[in-house]
Amino acid sequence: MEEKDFIVVGGGVSGLLSALALGKEGRDVLLLEKEDYLGGVCRSYKVDGYQVDTGPHMITRVAQGPLKYLIDNYFDIIPNFMPHGRYYVVLNNRVKPFPWNMRDWVSFDLLPQTDRIYLMKTLFSISYLFNKGEDLSKKSVADFIGNGLSEPTIRFLNCMSYFMTGSPMDKTPVERFVDAEHYKSQSRGMLDKIYNILMKEGAQDQVYPKGGIQSIITSIKASIPEKKVEIRTGEKVVGINHAEKTIESSSGEYRYNTLIYSGFASDLPKLTENKLPKNYMESLSRLYKINALTIWLGLDEKIFNRDGSEIWVDSNSYTWAVPVSNYDPNLSPRGKQLVGFAFSLPQGFNEKKEKKRSLETIYEMNPRIERNVDMIHHQMLIPEKAVWTIDTLFANVKTPIDSIYLVGTDTERRSMGITRASYSVNTLLSTLKKDERL
Repeated sequence: MEEKDFIVVGGGVSGLLSALALGKEGRDVLLLEKEDYLGGVCRSYKVDGYQVDTGPHMITRVAQGPLKYLIDNYFDIIPNFMPHGRYYVVLNNRVKPFPWNMRDWVSFDLLPQTDRIYLMKTLFSISYLFNKGEDLSKKSVADFIGNGLSEPTIRFLNCMSYFMTGSPMDKTPVERFVDAEHYKSQSRGMLDKIYNILMKEGAQDQVYPKGGIQSIITSIKASIPEKKVEIRTGEKVVGINHAEKTIESSSGEYRYNTLIYSGFASDLPKLTENKLPKNYMESLSRLYKINALTIWLGLDEKIFNRDGSEIWVDSNSYTWAVPVSNYDPNLSPRGKQLVGFAFSLPQGFNEKKEKKRSLETIYEMNPRIERNVDMIHHQMLIPEKAVWTIDTLFANVKTPIDSIYLVGTDTERRSMGITRASYSVNTLLSTLKKDERL
C-alpha cells in the first residue's frame, strides 16, 4: 500500500494552497481530486470565445492579508492583480459610489437623511458594544435597526447583507460587518475609526487577477514543487478508515500520517468507516450552504464603463454586476464586453424559473443590454462551503479524530472567497506546527 506523509483530499483552492505550502515546507504530499480539473469554484474556462470565471470574484486584502502571506512565503509565480475600483450602488434609479468614509456617507442621498443619521447612531452603539468585547456573532443586522427605516433603506441593508453573506439581514450577524483588524489599526480620527468597522473590507485593497481567476490556480500549480507534491485528478475518495490511517479511492488505497480534508466538512461523516463523536457530527450539521446563480453575458459593445462593479438594490433580485473584461480585455473578443451577474438563490428554488427571472431582471434594469447580447452562459454554484449566519457553527481545522484536519471556507468565517480560504490555510499551517506535524 502506498504511503504518504500528507494526503490532501480535494483540489479546490484550499486544497491546492495547502499542498503548495506543505510541499514547500519539505513534506511529501499526495493530492486527490475527484474531478478531471483543479480549482473547484475558483477556475476559468472558455465559452464561445469568452473566458468566464466560476462566478464573479474579487480578492480582498492582497496588500497585507492572508493571501499575501501565502504568496510571499510559497509562490514562485505571482499573479498580476488589477485594482477593482469602486462599488456603485444602483438605488431609486440613481447611481452613486458606495460611501466608504464619513464624508461620503453624509452626502449619500440615495437614502433619506433621517435614516442616515439613525444608522450613524446605530453604528456608534455597535462600536461601543464591540469595544467592550461583547459577542456580536448572534446579533443580526435586523436586531440593531428597529422598525422606523424607509423601504429603500431596508432594501439597501438587506442587499448588503446578501452581498456579504448570502443571507437576509435577519440571519446576517452584525459581526460580519465588523472588521476587527481595521478597527485596531491606525486611523485619521475617532469618527473614521468608528466608521471603518462597518463594511471596511470593500473600501480598498480589492483586486481582480489579470487573466481571470484561473491565473491564481495557474500560479499555485506552477509554484508547487513537483518532487514533493503529486496531484492526481479524476480520483474520488470513497472512504476513510481513521483507525488504520488509510483512505480508499476509486483507484486504490493509501496510508497517511496526516490527512487534510478540503471537501465539505459536513460530508466527512459519510466517508469515515469508524463512527465520529455524536456532538461533533451535530456541529457539522450546522454548516449551511447557499446556492448562487451567475449569468455571464457577452455584449456586442461596451455598456459598463465605470471603474468598478455595480450593486443593484433596485433589481427584482439583488444583483452584483462585474464587467471583468474591463480589467482584462483579453477575456472577451475584440470590441466586445464580458459581464458577470451574480444572484443569491432562495431555498427550494426552481432552476429554470430562476434563470428566466434573473435574465429578465438584467434586461429590465438596462434594456440596452438585451439589444447587445452576443453570448449567454449560466452557472449554478455553491460559492462558499458554509454561509455565515447567526445559527452557523463553523468547523475547526483540528478535528477530534487523530491525524485528520480540515481546511476550507467552512472552517473560517472571516471575509469571503479566496481570502477566506487563505485564512483557513494559514490557520491550518499554524495548527500543524503547534501539533508538531510541520
